[in-house]
Amino acid sequence: MTITGSARKRMADAPWSQGRREAGFSMTELVVVISILSVLAGIVVNSMSQYLEGGKIALAEERQEMLNRAVYTFAQQNYQIVSSPMGETSGDELAILRTLQYRDPNIYRAKLGSPYIDPRYNPGTSSSPEDYRLQWTGKVFKVLAPGDSGSGLLMNFDGTDFTTPFAFPPDFQMAGN
Repeated sequence: MTITGSARKRMADAPWSQGRREAGFSMTELVVVISILSVLAGIVVNSMSQYLEGGKIALAEERQEMLNRAVYTFAQQNYQIVSSPMGETSGDELAILRTLQYRDPNIYRAKLGSPYIDPRYNPGTSSSPEDYRLQWTGKVFKVLAPGDSGSGLLMNFDGTDFTTPFAFPPDFQMAGN
């Protein structure tokens, strides 16, 4: 599209173009806007990190409650699991977890309500004081927050601890008794 001479004159004489500079931002305006946005971003990032930490604590406590509910339900259907904590290893936590996930393949010996925990829940273990962990105390699970010493089931907050169901060996022995 070509602008002819008369159209160009009309555009130059338009009221919005008289006495005004060209559209755009000056360098000063850009610096002020960017500095204001950076201050706001710093405030948002700081507050969001507090919310994320609160979410991690809530999820860890929810997993603890899930495991403890399963322990109580298992005790009502079978026997109370009493197992001494093994200290620095996470073998007892995994043994309790696998007991709660086990369902006897023989339908006549399978316990009502089993498995008590989803068999797809396959957390790793950790003894790092930088991780959230779930530790067996002998009767229940408790949350170990970062900074606490001890080993336990590793809390993953990205959902990677739910994978394919655990394959139980034919000679599986349940924990406790």
